[in-house]
Amino acid sequence: GLDGVVAAAAAAAAAAPRSPSPDGTAGSSSGVSPSGAGAALGSSEPLSPQRLNALQMLSASYRNLPCASDGRRKRKYVPRNPYLHLDSRGNAAYPIQPTRNYEGPEMFEKYDLDTLFFIFYYQQGSYQQHLAAKELKKLSWRYHTKYLTWFQRHEEPRQTAPDYERGAYVYFDHDSGWCQRIKSDFAFEYQFLEDEPM
Repeated sequence: GLDGVVAAAAAAAAAAPRSPSPDGTAGSSSGVSPSGAGAALGSSEPLSPQRLNALQMLSASYRNLPCASDGRRKRKYVPRNPYLHLDSRGNAAYPIQPTRNYEGPEMFEKYDLDTLFFIFYYQQGSYQQHLAAKELKKLSWRYHTKYLTWFQRHEEPRQTAPDYERGAYVYFDHDSGWCQRIKSDFAFEYQFLEDEPM
């Protein structure tokens, strides 16, 4: 593999005599013989010290690849600073555990639009984000991959073409207002329509 190539190039460089450089000095400080290192790679082209260094760094990075266990794991919600508020009878006044049905698709049918948008934008990469997107699509919202926001037809399009449609759209402004706004003359290009099956 790559380690063998780098080792062979380094061995050839160490075994080869230093060649004088054009300015009369004894050659490069790395001790690399361009012809010997290039031959180790199976090429008649000389291998420069920069190339050998790049190969050594590539080999080192290959030996230190991240493991699958280094990635983020899905975890259940655990409050960072739990506070137990008790009522007058000594019972917990607020729920201690998240709702069991929170991950159920039937629960998402009950959420209003603001809640669905909040889950979509603030639970990124989660199953809940998937369920929120699925429910928004049921409600005729369409996700625009260029603007990273949700659009819904305000009225039937005034103009349709094979690659776009133009008309009035309602869009959800999640950046500046957390509200719905109307774009009266918007061309929705189909190439930016996220239409993955749910």
